[in-house]
Amino acid sequence: MSQTRGDAFEIAEKAMGLPYGPTRLAMFEEAVRIADSLQDIDLGYSMRHKLQETAEFSARGDVALVSFAWRLAQYDRYPGRFDTHDIMWTYKWTIATCTHLPQVPRDRVMALFDDFEARCRAMGHSMYAANLLRRKFLVLSGEREAARSAHAEFRRSRRDSLSDCIACVANGNCQYYLSQNQWRRAIQAAGPVLNGRLRCAEEPHSVLAHVLLPEVKLGQIEEAWEHHREGYRLVRKGRQFVDLQGYHLRFLVLVGDLLVARTLLERHIVDAVETIMPLDRFHFLLAAALWAERMLSEGKGSAKVRLPESAPPADARGLRDIAACRDWFLSGAREVADQFDSRNGTDAFTRQIDELPDLLRPAGTRPKKA
Repeated sequence: MSQTRGDAFEIAEKAMGLPYGPTRLAMFEEAVRIADSLQDIDLGYSMRHKLQETAEFSARGDVALVSFAWRLAQYDRYPGRFDTHDIMWTYKWTIATCTHLPQVPRDRVMALFDDFEARCRAMGHSMYAANLLRRKFLVLSGEREAARSAHAEFRRSRRDSLSDCIACVANGNCQYYLSQNQWRRAIQAAGPVLNGRLRCAEEPHSVLAHVLLPEVKLGQIEEAWEHHREGYRLVRKGRQFVDLQGYHLRFLVLVGDLLVARTLLERHIVDAVETIMPLDRFHFLLAAALWAERMLSEGKGSAKVRLPESAPPADARGLRDIAACRDWFLSGAREVADQFDSRNGTDAFTRQIDELPDLLRPAGTRPKKA
C-alpha cells in the first residue's frame, strides 16, 4: 500500500511529541522519505525543516547540514515559493554547525559567511546576525585580535528580525569575554540570564555552565556551586549537552570534589566518546583529563572507574591506572585538536591541552551531590 502526505504528517505529529534524540530523528527521516517517494517538494521542504531542527538539538550536525543543503537548493530554484525568513534563520544554524565540524574546510566556512552576508544585504537585513556568527567562529579558532574586531563590529550593528534572542546573545557575549580572559565581564554579560530575567529554549542551560570557570577564577565558589546545581540538573540528560556536561565535570575537579566528578565522568563518557560532534567530545575529554591529572596530583594513582572498552583496561582488582587513563583522554582530545587547528590554521585547541595543568590551582571545596 502506497503512503500518502497524511502518513508523513501523522509521523511528524507523533515525532513532535518526543524529546530530541535518535527516535525523533528517525521519525522525521521517515517523513522525509515519504515526501521524496511522492516527489512532493513542498512536503519535503517542510519535513526537512523539522528534521534539521531535530538534528541540531540531537547532536547530529551531519544530518542537519544535508537537510539544509537540499532546502537551500529548492529555495534558490523556486524564487518566491518558500519563506525567506525561515531559510535565513536556519542558515544561521547551518553556519554554526559547520564551524563546529572540522571536516568542513575553512574556505568553505568563509564562503558560507560571505553568502549569508550577501543575502542579508539583498534582503535589507543588518549585519547583526552575520557579525555575531563571525565573532563566534573567531572565538572558536582562538583568533583573539580578530575576535576583538568582530566584537566591535557586532556592537555597532542593529538588531533586526534575524537576530538571536537576547538570552542567547548574552551567552555569546559571556563566551567572548571568556576567550579574552576577562572573567568579571564574562559574568556580567551572563547576568541577565543568571538573574532570571532572560530565558529561551537554550538558556540558562549554556550560561550556567560557562560561568563556572570565571566564578572559580574569581573565588566566587558559593555562587558557582549554586549555578552548578541548577545548571547540571538541566543538562544531566541528553547527548546534545556533552560539552556542557564537560564544563560541570571541570568545575567539580577544580573545587576538589573528585568523587562526584568521577560519577559525572562515568555517567557521560560513553556519549562523549560516541558523539559525532567532535567539539563536544573535545571539551568533555579535556575535563576528564583534568580529573585524572588532579587524581595523580593527590597521589591517587589507581581507582575503580567505569570507562568504555577502548579505554586502558582495569587490573584483576578492577583498578585502572590513572596515568594511563589521563593519556587516553588526552589522546582523544589531541586527535580533535589536530583536526580543528589544521582546519582553522591556528593552535588554539592544542594550547587548551597544553595549558590544562595551569587550571589546577587551589579553590574552595564543598562536597555536593551531582
